[in-house]
Amino acid sequence: MKKVFRLTFLTTIWLLLIYSTYELGMWQLHRAQAMNVATAVKPDQPLIALTDVASAGMNLPIKAINRIVYADGIYSTSYIARDQKISEGKLANLDVRLLKLSSGHSVLVVRGVASEPLDVINSDIYLTGRLYPRQNVDRAFAKPGELSRIDPALVVSKENPFLYDGYIVLQSEKIGGKSSSNTSFIPTPQISQQVAGFYWQHISYVVVWWFMGALLLIAPLFPQFRKPKKVLKSGVKK
Repeated sequence: MKKVFRLTFLTTIWLLLIYSTYELGMWQLHRAQAMNVATAVKPDQPLIALTDVASAGMNLPIKAINRIVYADGIYSTSYIARDQKISEGKLANLDVRLLKLSSGHSVLVVRGVASEPLDVINSDIYLTGRLYPRQNVDRAFAKPGELSRIDPALVVSKENPFLYDGYIVLQSEKIGGKSSSNTSFIPTPQISQQVAGFYWQHISYVVVWWFMGALLLIAPLFPQFRKPKKVLKSGVKK
């Protein structure tokens, strides 16, 4: 009776371990699939006002990243952001402006590739562009009138105490009610909000868990896991 109970108990544990490795593998597979969907490029949503998706002085909401927004105001300050990546393997110096809205709040705007000296623009501005999160890593050593990275924290001052987080990269611009002749626009692709490498990390976990399950499945075939046979010692007659 004890032998049957022990065999049943060990078999149950063995099957539970195999089932657990299978389920853990499926869990990692589902996470990889969910991440793949989350990082896929999505169709752009309708044009929306900057003030409807973000608030000045607050962190940029995740839902606002990659949105095509519009805003109007005047350019109050101009900067150059050097050594910015605009495409694979291509760096450029960018024309960055501080757009002051009618509310008194401001937002950083990337007009495109900088042509030095920067154009002076005093007219009213209406623009559309894609909203990106602020940069956290310096791209270059900044001199006066330059930005080491495109980050509103670098331009906060008594005159501009409340800025919108992130920055807008232009897609269209009207100056004084007329379409801008600006031809230095840069590409505005959607950015991924996840690290692509994590997808393959989850896939590797799937392989590991299912490999362990396969080892457990064939474990009874190995002699080491079988009950050792008793060795009968033969007596020695004197």
